[in-house]
Amino acid sequence: MHRKISQSVLPAVSPPPNTSGDRVMNERVASGSRLDEMIVAHTIARGMNTDVLAVWHTTFRTPLVCKVLRLDVFGEQDLYAARRARKWRQLLRLEAAALKRFQHPGIVRLISDQTRNVIPYLLLEHVGGRTLRDCLRDEKRLPVDEAVRIVQHTGAALAHVHHQSFIHRDLKPSNIIMRDGRPVLLDFGVVWRWQTTSSTSTRRPPDRCGTPQYLAPEQVRREPLSPLTDIYGLGVLLYELITGTRPYPASKRTHERDLPLNVRYPQLEMTPPKLRDLRPDIPVKLAPVIMRAMHREPDKRFADIAELLIALDEFTAVKIYPNISGLKAGDAFISSLKPTQTG
Repeated sequence: MHRKISQSVLPAVSPPPNTSGDRVMNERVASGSRLDEMIVAHTIARGMNTDVLAVWHTTFRTPLVCKVLRLDVFGEQDLYAARRARKWRQLLRLEAAALKRFQHPGIVRLISDQTRNVIPYLLLEHVGGRTLRDCLRDEKRLPVDEAVRIVQHTGAALAHVHHQSFIHRDLKPSNIIMRDGRPVLLDFGVVWRWQTTSSTSTRRPPDRCGTPQYLAPEQVRREPLSPLTDIYGLGVLLYELITGTRPYPASKRTHERDLPLNVRYPQLEMTPPKLRDLRPDIPVKLAPVIMRAMHREPDKRFADIAELLIALDEFTAVKIYPNISGLKAGDAFISSLKPTQTG
């Protein structure tokens, strides 16, 4: 049974300098600090509202990953900060609820849900390997066949997510890690339940959570979201893996709220560079597949993950799903497909 985090082992939080909602940036959790039954090895990543820590669990005797809500979220005392802390605590709980439902080799596993603690956190399996962002940094771009294979595996994991009525809505290279040659989907921090058990209609999120240059147009416009949003994300991911560049540049003016959305988010109107201009060896038939997945209008994308995987299958030398030619778009059992040992 887990004890609550002892705040005495965590870095002190300075009081806010004012009440304008400016974030107080606390120190990183130091290596060697103790959190519950864990010893912190180092900080893996720092997000806007969470720290992701590599830890050693003294009871399980194994390395794990701890995703903890940042202390400065609680260090601010004004009303705005309190609302923000409540929002991110709710998102962390939603992430835990989603991960409890996922059982797929291509999705990171939840070990323990401690989101009811004073300082809430999730305990996750430690997935050793390089992220796709690391791969792109080292190799600039991936072989076409390899990029397609990775997106097919990621798509199968997403099909499982969609079957559980969730969408990821933050697909990007840094959220996918390669384990023994297979991609594992990480960071469900902005996961969204696109359907409820009482309704089959899509739901509109209250925010624009996600990484700006990877947001689908409907996310930017705060429209109802569906699995088609993740299909857009897969298209953007494949575009970047193959070309080594994002289809849309990061705008430096994203947070200037007085500007029109099309200025802050280029993906609303800008046409990305043609794939074969950036990489002439791309198969002629592959470029239209990627651009269809990335279409600005959701209803003009692939109908579902199954249809996209079928379209991609001809571009891999090794068939990851030998029976995929017999599938039809909409098949519910797409989520249970298992990769072959040779994939």
